[in-house]
Parts: sequence; structure tokens; C-alpha cells
Amino acid sequence: MPHCLRLVLVSVSVLFMRCSNSSLSTSSVNDPSLLRVNVIISRSTGDGDSLNQTIEAFIRDKSDKTVANPNIQVKVNGKSLRLNNGSSNYYGAYPYYQRIDSSLAVHAETTYTVSVVLTDGSGYTLGTIETQAELIPARFLPPVSHPRKQPLTLHWQDLEPDNWWVASWKRWRGEESVTKLKISKSSRTVDPWRHVQYEGGSTEEADYLSTEVSSGQGAYTIPAAYFQGPTSRFNTLDVMVTSEKVINIDNVFRSGSSISSNRRGFYRIGIVD
Repeated sequence: MPHCLRLVLVSVSVLFMRCSNSSLSTSSVNDPSLLRVNVIISRSTGDGDSLNQTIEAFIRDKSDKTVANPNIQVKVNGKSLRLNNGSSNYYGAYPYYQRIDSSLAVHAETTYTVSVVLTDGSGYTLGTIETQAELIPARFLPPVSHPRKQPLTLHWQDLEPDNWWVASWKRWRGEESVTKLKISKSSRTVDPWRHVQYEGGSTEEADYLSTEVSSGQGAYTIPAAYFQGPTSRFNTLDVMVTSEKVINIDNVFRSGSSISSNRRGFYRIGIVD
């Protein structure tokens, strides 16, 4: 495809996405019932103890069109998020509100209150959520390595904080929480200086395992047969613990508004022969 034509197609795509924004993006908005607000607070730990924190807010109208109004503020614990109108490329053209810098950190077991200030200066509380506990070794600690020909049992403790009765009561009040353990095969090579030379995951569906984690103490066993196929040539297991808590909002904003807290932890287990 000629370069100039590619630029035209990308520009048209971006223009289409921007034009599909709600008319509320450029008008006065004084009624919160016109807006559906969804806020996602995320904290992820990865290989090598890396930490990623994000807070994102998405506002839509009754037709599910994006509201990107610079005169509407979304605040988390009193600090405003920044409206990101998207970049000039296709994938970055979707507007949303985002955490600006480290002055608004995402901590474990911390309460976050979300509020929205409309164009006339009137403020409304969307709701409050408490983030999940830290993924400390006492809760989950997979081995660093594991023999290829043996089954592997992974243990956890209190990854989900509440028992069935408390969880049921919270669901009745509009709060839902789910934690999953996800496992997959991958191959990875590094040089003597620990620089990654190659890394790739399996393309076989059977090489991806997932189980829902209940409250309290639990365990999940990967049978020895799993290590023999379909993909048998691999040297690492990628293990992910994902937790999502959602508070469904039923107040002055449109139905479907919510606040979510996501916690993710990534672990790598080396497979040895």
C-alpha cells in the first residue's frame, strides 16, 4: 500500500472515531443522569517485581457514544484525571480520562472515592471502592522451578477475602468479586547478561489452564500429562493471578456506571528436565 494512501486511511479512521463522539463532548452538561461513568483502578506486578499502576475513566451517553468534554472533571480522592483525546494513530484515538502521574498512586487495601464535576461546577460522588490486598508470599508463592515429569500443585491463602455469605451480601448490594489463576506454557532464552533473546507462548488451547479461586485456603494441581503435550518443547510456565472487584453504581448517574479495582500478579516458573 502506498505510504500516502496509508496516511489517508489512518486519518480517515481517526476522524471517524473522533466524529463518533457524543454531542455532549462540546455542550454544557449539568445533569449526571445523562452520563454512564466507568472507572478502572489497576495495580499489576510483573516479572522482576515490576509495578504498573493505572486509573482510567470512560464516560458515555445514552447512545453509548464517548463523552470527551474538557469541562467535565473526573476526580479520584480529590485529584483530577487528565482527558486523553488520543494520538494521531488509529489505536490511540479513543478518548478517556487517565491518571496523570505518581501523585495519585494505586496502593493495596486503600479506599478510593470517585467524583465527577459537571460543566456548571456541580459535583457528584460516583462511589467508593477499596483495592485488593497485596499479593504477598503468604497468600501465593509458586516455586521458582519445577521438574518436567512431575505434577505441580499450587497453593493459595486468602486471595479472595470473603466467605460465601459475605460475598452474597455484597452482590446484593451491587458488589462483585472474582479471582482466577491462569497458567500457560512459554519458551524463553536469555543471554549471559539476562537480556531476553526470545520469548513466545504456546498457540495450543489445551496449554492454557484457568481456575476460579474461592475464599480461604485452596490448591490447584497441574497433572504430569500437561507437561507432555500438546506443546512439549517449552521451558517456563507463566502463572497469572487476576482479581477483579466491581461496584455497580445505582445513583444519579446512568445505569451501568461502575468502579472497578483490578489486581494482577505475574509469576514465572522454570521447567527443568
